Amino acid sequence: MKITIEELPESRIAYFRNVGEYGEKQNKKLMENFKKWAKLNGVFDDSIILSIPRDNPEITPKEECRYDVCVVINKDFNVTKPAHIGEFSGGKHAVFLLDHTKEAVSEFWGNIFSEIERNNLSIREQPIIERYTSQMIDNHLCEILVPIQ
Repeated sequence: MKITIEELPESRIAYFRNVGEYGEKQNKKLMENFKKWAKLNGVFDDSIILSIPRDNPEITPKEECRYDVCVVINKDFNVTKPAHIGEFSGGKHAVFLLDHTKEAVSEFWGNIFSEIERNNLSIREQPIIERYTSQMIDNHLCEILVPIQ
């Protein structure tokens, strides 16, 4: 697995949130609604899209788990409903480029912690997120960003 290290800036985001059990069906519906909104508001093309699981389902009850789909926006962008405004904390991340398939993502999760250890990195207490651009979505790719010290 190829790792690159990136320092991400703190950013303003517009986001949609799902509260409930994490799962492919819920995430897909949330992403479709988000993409419609982002296209209507002119922030889909040439943008950075983040998917952020906010809670650990091993600690948080499944029905209370929060999952956000976000777009990085500039400070002057007027966010319209049903989107919300938030902040992405940024920081140092290990970045992994993957095919956006169920198999590739599953393989990633099976290997990530040994890869982090093998590369002498340590994980920060922040969510592991997915990052997309519209071009990556068109090519069925995604990046997984692991927050590191």
